[in-house]
Amino acid sequence: MTIRDGDWTLIDYDFASGRSVWSIFDGEKTIIRTDYPVAQAIEQNTLFRNAAPSDWKGDWHRIASVPLNLAHEGGLVEAANQHDDKFISRFLNDSDNRAWRTKEGIV
Repeated sequence: MTIRDGDWTLIDYDFASGRSVWSIFDGEKTIIRTDYPVAQAIEQNTLFRNAAPSDWKGDWHRIASVPLNLAHEGGLVEAANQHDDKFISRFLNDSDNRAWRTKEGIV
């Protein structure tokens, strides 16, 4: 049984994570697309962000929850390994990445 999404063909699906891998042949090369479900993570982050206190008192604050695939592809893992706090701050303060924040404010 072949599962399709338009011209894309499903080649792998992980039931535990919901990750799906698709392929398409454009006449010259095969293109692979990997989809990750993020709606639940975004919803959970929004709930945490809305419930988080606005002050920054204390030593520890949960400020973000980023899916691992995005952390790797976005350079966060490499930045953490290199202790590049400026890169991590820029990434987390970027409005395009607001969905991953679990606390308001500037990092």
